[in-house]
Amino acid sequence: MIHRRGALGTAAVVFVAAVVGLAVCAVVWFALRADGKWSDEALWRILGSGRTWRLVVVTFAQAGASTLVTLIPGLPVAWVLGRFRFPGRRFVRVVALIPFVLPSVVLATAVAALLGSSGPLDLRGTWWAVLAAHVAFNLAVVVFVVGDAFGRLSPTVEETARSLGAHPAGAVVRATLPAVAPAVVGAAAVVFLFCLSSFGVLVVLGGGRVTTLEVEVYYRATRQFDLSGAAVLSIVQLISVVVALGIVGRLNRRRGGTGGRLHRRRPVGVGEHAAVVTAVIVVGVVAGLPLAALVDRSFLVGRDRTWANWTNLGSVLDGTGLAVSPAAALGRSLLVASIAAVAATAIAIPAAALAARRPGRLADRVLTLPLAVSATTLGLGLLLVVGRPPLDLRGTWWLIPLVQALVALPLVVRVVAPAVRAVPSSALESAALLGAGSRSRWWRVEVPAIRGAVAAGFGLAFVACIGEFGATVFLARADRATVPVAIGALASRPGPAGLGQAMALSCMLVLLCGVALAAVDRFGESAPAREAD
Repeated sequence: MIHRRGALGTAAVVFVAAVVGLAVCAVVWFALRADGKWSDEALWRILGSGRTWRLVVVTFAQAGASTLVTLIPGLPVAWVLGRFRFPGRRFVRVVALIPFVLPSVVLATAVAALLGSSGPLDLRGTWWAVLAAHVAFNLAVVVFVVGDAFGRLSPTVEETARSLGAHPAGAVVRATLPAVAPAVVGAAAVVFLFCLSSFGVLVVLGGGRVTTLEVEVYYRATRQFDLSGAAVLSIVQLISVVVALGIVGRLNRRRGGTGGRLHRRRPVGVGEHAAVVTAVIVVGVVAGLPLAALVDRSFLVGRDRTWANWTNLGSVLDGTGLAVSPAAALGRSLLVASIAAVAATAIAIPAAALAARRPGRLADRVLTLPLAVSATTLGLGLLLVVGRPPLDLRGTWWLIPLVQALVALPLVVRVVAPAVRAVPSSALESAALLGAGSRSRWWRVEVPAIRGAVAAGFGLAFVACIGEFGATVFLARADRATVPVAIGALASRPGPAGLGQAMALSCMLVLLCGVALAAVDRFGESAPAREAD
C-alpha cells in the first residue's frame, strides 16, 4: 500500500511537471519563433533594460509586503476561528473565505468602490489599494490553512506554557505559533505566490501607475503587440518565481505540524472574549466591506438604486459574444468546479504524502508550480497546444476541469501535507504490532487523522475552481461559459449597465459559494471532530 501511494504521488508530480512545462514551452515557442525563425533580439532587448530589473524588484517587494500585511490580521483571526466555538462562528468563517472565490477583477472593482472618490479616501492608483485588495483576497488562505492547524493542536501545548508562568498571550506566541510554524510557512508561501502573479488587482487598482512583471507581460502582448518581449518577460518571471520557490522550500523543510481531532472550546475570560470580538470586526472590515460594496454596486444604475441590473440579467447575451444564460453558466460552473475539486483532492492525497516525507524538496516544489506560473500562461499555453489542428480538443468536456484541477492542486497539497506529517509514527507502529497491514493502517489510522484537512482542502479547491478566470477564459467556448467568464464579458460591455449586471451575477456567485463553503465547513467538522470540542 505504501509503495502504491508512493507511485501515485510520483505520478502526480510527473503530471504537474508535464502539463505546466508543456504550457510554458508552448507560449515561448509560439512567441519567439517570429515568422518561423528564431531570433534573440527580444532576449537582449528585455534583459538589457533597466526597467525589467526594476520591475523584478517591485514585483517581489509588493508580494512580500502583501504577504506580511495579510499575516498580521490573518494569524489572530485564524487562531480565534481555529481555537474557539462561539455563536456565528461558521458565518464569520464563510465571510472570510468568500472574497477568495471572486474573480480578481470583481474583487478589485469592489475595493475600488470603497477606496475611490465615493469613499473617504481616493487611493486608486497607489500600492495601498493593491495591498488592501490582496489582504481581502488572501485572508481565506491563512484562515483555512493555519486555522485548521490551530484547531488540531493539542491544548496541552498552551496549558504547559501557562503552567510554567507564561502569560496567556505569551503562551500563544512562544508555544502555539512555533507548533504551527509549518502551516504558517505553507500559507505564507501560497499568499506570496498569489501576489507575485497578481493580475486583475493590479490592472483595476493600479491605474497604469503601479505595475508588475505580470501586468507588463499583458501590456506588451495586447497593447504594444510585442509578443517576443512578453515571452522573454514571462521567462524572467518564471525564473524569479523558481528562485522564490527554492527559498520557500528551504524554510519549509522543517518537519512537524498538527493533526488528529479538533480541540475547540468556548472562550473564557475577558481576554478571550475580546479576542473573539476583535476577530469578528477584522473579518467584517477586511472581507465584509468589499462584499457590501459589491452588493451596493449591483443595485446602482447611474445615481439611482434599483433592481434593474438584476431583472435585466436575462439580456446578458446582448453584445457579449456569449451563447449561454446566467442559469446555464451557474450550472456549468457548479459541475465543472465539483469535478475539478474532486480530481484535485484525489490527486493531492498521494502527492501530499510524498511531499510530506521530504518537505521543501523537488516534489514539493514541482507541486507548487501551478501557483508559480500564472493562470493566463497556463490557459494560453494549453490553448496553443490543444486548440490547433491536428489536435483540436477545445470541444472536449474535460479540458476546463483539467486546468482548474491543476490550479487548485497546490492549495489542497498545502492543507493536507501538514496533517500527513503530523500522523504519529507511534500510532502506525502500534497498529502494525497489532497485526494491521499497510492498507488497514491507512484506512484506520491515517485517513481519520487527515479527514478534516482533506475536507478543508476540498473546500478551498472548490471555491478556487468555481472562481477561476485566467485559464478558463482561454479555453471556454461561447456556449460553455462559466460564471467568471460571463462576468468578465458583462464587465467589458460598454456603458454602466454591463458592469452593474456583472456585479449582480457576482452576488449570485457569492451566495452560491457561501452556501457551498458552509456545507464543506460543517462536513470538515463532523462527528469525530465535534466529540473533541
